[in-house]
Amino acid sequence: MDIARALAKSVLPPSARRSARNAWENVRDWFDVFVFGTRFMATRTPMPKIMLYFGFALGDDLLCTTVLRELRKRGHDRILMVSDHRDLFVGNQDLTYLHPLWKRYYPDGSTIAVCRRFARIWGGRFVRPEYAPPGGADRRRQPSRHAIAEMCAKVGITGPVEIRPYINLTQEEKESASWARNCVVVQSSGLIARHPARLKEWYPERFEAVTEALKTELMFVQIGSKEDPPLRHARDLRGSTNIRESAAILHQARLYIGLEGFLMHLARAVECPSIIIFGGRSAPWQLGYICNINIHSTISCAPCWRSNNCEFGRQCMDGISAADVVAATREMLLRPRNPLAVETIEIATGHP
Repeated sequence: MDIARALAKSVLPPSARRSARNAWENVRDWFDVFVFGTRFMATRTPMPKIMLYFGFALGDDLLCTTVLRELRKRGHDRILMVSDHRDLFVGNQDLTYLHPLWKRYYPDGSTIAVCRRFARIWGGRFVRPEYAPPGGADRRRQPSRHAIAEMCAKVGITGPVEIRPYINLTQEEKESASWARNCVVVQSSGLIARHPARLKEWYPERFEAVTEALKTELMFVQIGSKEDPPLRHARDLRGSTNIRESAAILHQARLYIGLEGFLMHLARAVECPSIIIFGGRSAPWQLGYICNINIHSTISCAPCWRSNNCEFGRQCMDGISAADVVAATREMLLRPRNPLAVETIEIATGHP
C-alpha cells in the first residue's frame, strides 16, 4: 500500500495524519525528481535548459508546438516538454525531450511543483506558458492579444511570432486518409474535452440543418467523441479515430466546420481551412486564425471568458443561424484550398 494512503488511514489524530502525509509526499516527490535527473547523468545526456508544462488539455499542448518552434528559431535547444499527449509531438524536431506527466502528481498544482523542483535541482528554467489563468468562479482572465503570443511572451520570446500550431504527419499517414479529399469534416460538440465549456457549444440541430442544406453538394465526415450528437447526413467516424488519424483526415479534407477547441487548432496545424463558430465566449483575435471564417458575436458582454454560466441565455450563440454557417461554407469553397494565410504578431522587448 502507498505510504501516503496508509498514513491517511492511521490512528493518528487528523492534524498529525495530514502533517505526516505531507512530509512523506514531500520526501517522495524530491526523491522522484532526483531519480529522474540521474537518468540524464547515467546516459550522459545533457540536462534540459528549458522545461515546459502547460496542463492536461489537448488543445493547449498543441499550442505549445508554436512555442517550441519559436524557441528553436531563436537558437534554443535542450527543451523538455512535459505532456501526456505523445501523438502531438511525434516527429517534432523543435523539442529535445518529451516526458509524460507523473501520474501521482495529479492534480495540476502538484505537477507544477514537481517541474519547479526539477529545475531547482538540475538547473535550467521551468516555464508554464499559461495564457488565461483563472479569474474567479467559472471565469478566466482574458488575454490581451492572441493566446499564442501570450504563451511565447511567457517564455521570454520577443520579435515576430507566427500564429499557428504544428503537427508532423508522415506521408503514409497522409495517404491513409486520401479518401477524405474534398470532404467537409464536422464536429457537433466539444463537451468531452478535459475542460468542457458549455458556452462554447452551438446547437446540434443547427449543425444538422447545415448538413441538410448542403447534403447534395458536399460529402460530410463527422469526427469527435462517440458521445457527440450524431449528424444524419455525415459519415459517422465519432469515437473511431485517434489524434493522428483525425489530423490526417483534416489534412486531406476541403474544410472543417466546428467550434473553438482542439479540432480547430488541429485543422490549422495541418493546413485545413475552417469555419469556426465562436459565439461570444472568446474572440477570434484571442484564439482564432485569420485564414478561417470565424463567426462570432459582438454583443456587449462578449467576449466573457466564462465556461458554463451565462445570465443572458447565451444570446451570442442564439444569434448564429444555420443559414450563417451555410453561407460561410459556400464562401470558403470559393477560396483556394492552400496556402493558408499566417498572422504574425510582434512581441516587444519588455512586454510580459
